[in-house]
Amino acid sequence: MSRVIGFLITGVTDREAPFVILEDEKVKVGHYYFIKHPIHSSDVLLIVHSIRPYNPEMIVGRPGILTAQKGIKVHSGRYLESHIAYAEITGYFDEKGKWRPLELAPNVGSEVYQPTEEELDRFFKTEKRENDCHYIEIGKVRDTNIPVYLDLNVVAKSHILVAGMTRAGKSSFIVNLAVKSTKLTPRPRLVIFDRRREYGSLTKYTGVKIIPYSHFIPLSCSPKVAAKKLGLSEKDAVVLENALRSLGANLNRERLLEQVKEEAENFYKRPSDAERCRQYIEKKLSRDGGFLFEQRETLDAIEEVKKTPTLIIDFSVDSDIESQHLAAAGILGKIMRHAMAERGNFAVIVCVEEAQYFAPERGLEITESTAQDEVKARFVEAISQAGGYNVGLVVMTQRPAYVTKSIISQCNSVACFRLKSGNDQDAILQYTEQGNEKYRDILPGLADHEALLWGLALHTPFPVVAELAVEEYPQKAIVSAKQAWQKMPLQQGRDLPIQKPKIEEHVSY
Repeated sequence: MSRVIGFLITGVTDREAPFVILEDEKVKVGHYYFIKHPIHSSDVLLIVHSIRPYNPEMIVGRPGILTAQKGIKVHSGRYLESHIAYAEITGYFDEKGKWRPLELAPNVGSEVYQPTEEELDRFFKTEKRENDCHYIEIGKVRDTNIPVYLDLNVVAKSHILVAGMTRAGKSSFIVNLAVKSTKLTPRPRLVIFDRRREYGSLTKYTGVKIIPYSHFIPLSCSPKVAAKKLGLSEKDAVVLENALRSLGANLNRERLLEQVKEEAENFYKRPSDAERCRQYIEKKLSRDGGFLFEQRETLDAIEEVKKTPTLIIDFSVDSDIESQHLAAAGILGKIMRHAMAERGNFAVIVCVEEAQYFAPERGLEITESTAQDEVKARFVEAISQAGGYNVGLVVMTQRPAYVTKSIISQCNSVACFRLKSGNDQDAILQYTEQGNEKYRDILPGLADHEALLWGLALHTPFPVVAELAVEEYPQKAIVSAKQAWQKMPLQQGRDLPIQKPKIEEHVSY
């Protein structure tokens, strides 16, 4: 049975419930507690977001603080020491089973209960009944065996932001989402933008395929990289880049030389400079430009998605950020156009890792790319329009403050792992649809593979702190740094032996 662990105090409203914790009772941040509805017999659910000590004797000017200042233990004040828990009133289920926010403030002095796991479990079973849901179990409610579910059908119709500090559990969350999706019928379609080759472990599951991003663009490299490879000057590089962009996939030597001539005449005011540029680029292309005309197979992103349930696009094969942006823009654009044309016969969830590289906030671009605006435009367009056509985005980032707010504001669900930066917390709590400033105190204290989740994709209408189930880990370093150093022997003949420092003796005269 539930037991009384505190009483509401002054300051209670229909949304906030501060309560004093009874002596010797243990209340935890991120855990659930009950109060009784002021009118009905329903249980009202609270989630504690912060706990603070309170002792009136320690107010400035009272004897307690003066005693403590002298280093003397304040024995007389212990009986006055209290802890106040501040909790959000999330709501309750009415007699028809509908979730409702509390309509009026409860009374000061009302009892606060610690629910049993069975009593709490009732709040997690009501919404998971709809026929059109496609649930996966992603973990358990913290310190319980109550399962937490994510509805992939909702993710495909809207979008989810997955944020948190490095090594907190974001990639593990996506890896295990993909693993669990392999067991569903019908099988969800996932596309994962993998920037660090972290998802290779998924290939042991049926229907998972890794393809380098370069297979989705017709050129062997971006125009900017091509000009750099040829060693062109800054001005001549602009001429070649413009020519390559004008031709796009229709690239052959004759057409490129014609386009170079046209671009040179447009760029240089003096005909002699234009002719010099044309001749110089033609010479460079003849001698070193064979890589531009290599025959290469270009894959159709839509066909690959249709035949591959989990498609991993590998962006780790090189550091050509401009080509990566071109490929990402092309894939997102093609998926969105196809989904809008099919109107119900196509659905996919696109997981974009390190979203700050593809859609950075203005002025916070991490890498330079002439294709940056294009991929950002496709990203914003997809997240703004494609959800209604069953194309959902999973936006992953360790720095939400660096991601454009037009992306974050479209995410109807959030899975936030440990996050301590105030700017990053602001980006989530202020711009997501159901963000709440009260969650700020919960986010820094989350353990590894714990997340605070809220939003439409969750099977509950209130936030949940969940311990995530990890069946598979991302492919990162599999040993510690110390173990790696042990496997790195000194190279004979090149590494000098370690010498002890010579200590000079000091003689007193």
